[in-house]
Amino acid sequence: MATLNQERVGSVERVHCNNCHGRTLHKLLATAHDRDSEDVDGQYAIWWDTVHDIFECCGCKAVVMRRTEMMSEWEEPDIRFFPPPASRHKPAWLYDIPHEIRLLLEEVYNSLDANNRALPLMGARAVVDKLMVDKVGDVGGFPEKLKALEVQGFISQKNRETLEAALDAGNAAAHRGYAPKLDTVQAVMDIVENLVQATYVFDKVAVELKKSTPPRHAKKAAP
Repeated sequence: MATLNQERVGSVERVHCNNCHGRTLHKLLATAHDRDSEDVDGQYAIWWDTVHDIFECCGCKAVVMRRTEMMSEWEEPDIRFFPPPASRHKPAWLYDIPHEIRLLLEEVYNSLDANNRALPLMGARAVVDKLMVDKVGDVGGFPEKLKALEVQGFISQKNRETLEAALDAGNAAAHRGYAPKLDTVQAVMDIVENLVQATYVFDKVAVELKKSTPPRHAKKAAP
């Protein structure tokens, strides 16, 4: 049965805050402790111990729960946070892009938060494929679509080479058992996010800038 440990309530410690993008001071709002044990064949006992702590960020007031599980058979406790620490923060423009591409990107971010590596690369590859079909149509495989993006002015030749590297990483994760490091996944995400932002967001920003920028005054002709 869970018991409440009121002695720790009100204490402060540093915990990761997704809103503040780092480890910040958090106040412990509540805690529950559940422990039990069981005899095995009358020879020895195994025990387990679970602590749930609810924290509030002292800055932004966001709430997070930490679960600490311990068991006599384990060497180290299992500590997890809900929601989990964000591996990559979602861009501010996420809701300015097409709905289907946004949903795909959100699945990629969720997969990163779950500490996956190969799945985010496959998802990033799917995002690029959907973007290309949206802009140039289903004109063939990835090489043909990338070339069409370049020809139609969506990307430069240098951008195409960069995207080819990112797509090959996703292809390797999907078909060649590639297990990338986190730095590699983050680099691919940088490339994909830049492409999505340049394709769907910057045009809108440019239009708004033109509307809000005062026009140049015509120069007066010299007398």
